Amino acid sequence: MLRQICRGRGLASRTHISASANKFSLLYSRYISCTSWLPSVAGSTSDGAVSAENESIKVTPMVAQYLARKKEYPDCMLLFQVGDFYEFFGDDARQAAHLLNLALTRKTKKAQHVLSEMCGFPIGSVDTFVEKLVMHHGVKVAICNQVESASSARKKGYNSLVDRQVVRIVTPGSLVEDTMLTPKENNYLASLFFDRGTWGLAWADLSTGEFVSTTSTSDKLSSAILRCSPKEVLLPSSLIENGCEETKSLQVNMPQEAVTILETVLPDTCMKTFRPAASFIPQKVSSGCQTCSVAIKTLALSEQAAISAILDYVDFTHRGSRALIRLPLHVESSDHMIIDMSAWRGLELAKSLSGSKASSLLQAIDSTITPGGSRLLAAHLASPLMNLEILERRLNAVSYFYEQERLLQRMRKQLAEVFDMERNIQRLSIGVGTPKDLKNVASTIDEAIKLIDLVKANERLRHSRLPDLPGKELLGLPELLEECCNDLTANEQQGENIKRASEEIHRALKDDYASLNSKTGFVRVGYSPKLDKWQAILQHDPRASEKQGLQAKYRELVGSTRLRVVFQTEKGYFLDIPHDENAKLLKTDRGRRELEKLTLFQSLKNSVRYRSEELQLLNHELAEAAVEVERVENNIFASLRDQVLIVRNELQSMAHAISQIDVVCSHAQVALDRNFTRPLLDGSCELHVKDGRHAVVEAAHLRGSNSRGVRSFVPNSLHLAEAPVGSCWLLTGPNMGGKSTFLRQNAHLVILAQIGSFVPAKFARVGLVDKLFCRVGSADDVAADKSTFMVEMQETSTILTQATSRSLVLMDEVGRGTAVNDGIAIAGAVLEALCARQTRTLFATHFTALIDLVGETCKNELRPYRMEVLEHQMEGQAIHLVFSHRVVKGLAFQSYGINTAALAGCPPSVISRATELLDKLTASSG
Repeated sequence: MLRQICRGRGLASRTHISASANKFSLLYSRYISCTSWLPSVAGSTSDGAVSAENESIKVTPMVAQYLARKKEYPDCMLLFQVGDFYEFFGDDARQAAHLLNLALTRKTKKAQHVLSEMCGFPIGSVDTFVEKLVMHHGVKVAICNQVESASSARKKGYNSLVDRQVVRIVTPGSLVEDTMLTPKENNYLASLFFDRGTWGLAWADLSTGEFVSTTSTSDKLSSAILRCSPKEVLLPSSLIENGCEETKSLQVNMPQEAVTILETVLPDTCMKTFRPAASFIPQKVSSGCQTCSVAIKTLALSEQAAISAILDYVDFTHRGSRALIRLPLHVESSDHMIIDMSAWRGLELAKSLSGSKASSLLQAIDSTITPGGSRLLAAHLASPLMNLEILERRLNAVSYFYEQERLLQRMRKQLAEVFDMERNIQRLSIGVGTPKDLKNVASTIDEAIKLIDLVKANERLRHSRLPDLPGKELLGLPELLEECCNDLTANEQQGENIKRASEEIHRALKDDYASLNSKTGFVRVGYSPKLDKWQAILQHDPRASEKQGLQAKYRELVGSTRLRVVFQTEKGYFLDIPHDENAKLLKTDRGRRELEKLTLFQSLKNSVRYRSEELQLLNHELAEAAVEVERVENNIFASLRDQVLIVRNELQSMAHAISQIDVVCSHAQVALDRNFTRPLLDGSCELHVKDGRHAVVEAAHLRGSNSRGVRSFVPNSLHLAEAPVGSCWLLTGPNMGGKSTFLRQNAHLVILAQIGSFVPAKFARVGLVDKLFCRVGSADDVAADKSTFMVEMQETSTILTQATSRSLVLMDEVGRGTAVNDGIAIAGAVLEALCARQTRTLFATHFTALIDLVGETCKNELRPYRMEVLEHQMEGQAIHLVFSHRVVKGLAFQSYGINTAALAGCPPSVISRATELLDKLTASSG
């Protein structure tokens, strides 16, 4: 939470979300009353002085301080702490008032300068408002905190200014605050750099510490970017500003949406950040992270530059906290299936066309329980593998739980008790963690041990007839699960350190999670005798006999029976006397004499309040106790945090192992619930599916049912044989017949197989697919001045230039966006090109003439199939169509477009006239 930054960076004061309009007005009058004739931001220097052209202008010290900080961060909205509030001034205030619906306060004088307008909110509301600015409006926010107390400032001299420094720059890609993050989604910051024909790409999730890098060519860059789906992209400004050849090459070779990422950066999900080219210089890596420098020195210069830009940006946004991320993990792009932008969008893999997760493939297969498991599954879906060995390891692990449903249910029940330890540890590492993070880590360690125990007990039961082999219980596990179990236990020495840390945290911290979010009061009674002593003073009940004794004493001294001794948390002990009673006392010698010995500190509407030396001493003791409680508890927290951070790497490995187990269990659960089967994967170029189903449509059908099994979905088979025989299917049929569904279901099946999941079919043999292309649906690109047909041809061009014999191509209605003859000619030429390349292809079309046009050229590769339609006609009635949604051999010589129009509700007169015109066209064509 951003409020934790206040504690981590030395913020002087902190309040809850409550403030009156009077208090706000007081702040305004106190700090803004002397801001007439203010210079603009350009008129100030970095140290807060005024430039030569404005030497005659006098500004208050706080105004000069604000101008200095604003000049340092001109592209950010500056949140400036003023006491218990954060304030925006000038242009920032106008923008914040509009975006956050805050009341804007303006000066009434004629001169309007940088601080003549302001708006703000209490410190306690910082998370809410910063989240709106950053996540909803894509704004960068610089948080400028008071880094010393007012009392410390006064020690520097009379009227000295409290020091304020920017402690955090909040941007979409640099978030670590749990209140701003989506638990089940990664929050990636990406960086791109081009050098000598090679793109370097790096991405990091600062909330988990994950750091990955790769290289790419221009034609594969969009797929590489999709793998991380960044919230923020760093680019050298020269790539855009100078219109260099590299940028032109990118625009030619990438789909328009990917170029938009770089130029306007998908405003709903991602923001652009142009950095000076110096931020991308590889040598900057060694200046900030020597270990990183050693680790990446063998990488391509473009990849090093992308890595260095992220390190530099993390340093910029988190003010030097480069320990945020781990060493970068280099991945080879050839290890993963390439999914082009059009396929990613058209297949609705992570999000539907409407932009939500609902109705996506990810939602249909996500039965994970932990946040880390859900993030890992999404990462797998974005990066299907080309490595048979790794895929078999994943499938073996899924089979293990699939075959042992009782163990699966126990594991999933245990996983439900796990916290997001990956992010808990990361917050602790960067100084914004809370006692709750510590407690979550300790609890997750306990659950990890229970997961291990479940697996060990199961293995002992499975091999009960074999000789007892202490410590060897895991030898029979699938390799992936054995590795996960080893990560859950760590090595012997570190395992003991982890166990001790967990035990100490449980011994020290309360179980009440409400107290774990508090600044104090989170340590158990009895853990620290010193803390208990101070807590006893603080928690002394002021209504007990001592208070009554004090009240009786002061009533006797002053001579008033209406005097009360009051205790309030913020003010301590004081004497409260009604106004009329106070006036009477002042008229008597005794009352006046005794009241003069007291200190009047507050006069209210109905009473006046005093303090005596005795009560001041008591209040001092309470204040000292409060300070000591906070100091001792902070020391305890720091000690526990250090114990956790000593084994940080092992705990991160443990967290990743839990996520892997969760993903494997999720695949097994989905397979059991929906009758998925294990695919056979090999290095062939064959795709053979028996009774395949559409995972997303099936999930939608099942959502309203509590029973297992498939309901209301017609399965279909597919066999794209090893070239040159039958590698391409020509699929014809009516609108609404199911062509697009058939295309998508097979693409989904291939992707599921290559992430290590079971698939919705009775049988599936999948020869690994290196690239997946999908030309389905139509849309124009008005912003780029491109028609629907132009977009279609660009996507087709990408397929023809990049597809290989190992690729899978899905094409729907190619050529329909132009004149009929032109469209048929283009579709025929595209079909011939794909057959000649022996690319596995599903080619859906209404152009039945294609079989005659290219049938001879593609006779070995091409196989005609159609969507079955059944016609029923009662005497004297119109033909009634039944779409069976079955794929059968042959061509569909009718598209039944008019029937579909009738089903859509077109007026009968239009349907009748369309039938007449169709008859004329049919007759004239012979």
